Amino acid sequence: MSDKALIIVAHGSRKASSNEEVRTLGDNVRALRDKEYAYVTTSFLEFAKPSLKESILSCIDKGIGEIVILPYFLASGHHVTRDIPEVIDDIRSSYPQIKITLKAHLGSSTGMVRLLNDMAK
Repeated sequence: MSDKALIIVAHGSRKASSNEEVRTLGDNVRALRDKEYAYVTTSFLEFAKPSLKESILSCIDKGIGEIVILPYFLASGHHVTRDIPEVIDDIRSSYPQIKITLKAHLGSSTGMVRLLNDMAK
């Protein structure tokens, strides 16, 4: 088993059911995982817990040596271009031994066009 974690980070909402949708998505991704990730979780930037920082630190506490951050955002606004990288840079300065990889945001995926087309059918 890998010592690699996946954190799906979303905006967060004042509406609890919206945050629950993200957590359910994380649960479903966790159920699909293969040997790539030892741990899969979700986090939020605003209005919900855990925060991205809390999720990263939790992974580190579990002995995870490599963390992949997947932004669950459709567009590259300030959260994607500024806030998420700032949290990661802050953690890296305190834990340089941990490999943290920031993936492209969901909306930039080449599969997005196909997904939208399939959903529209």
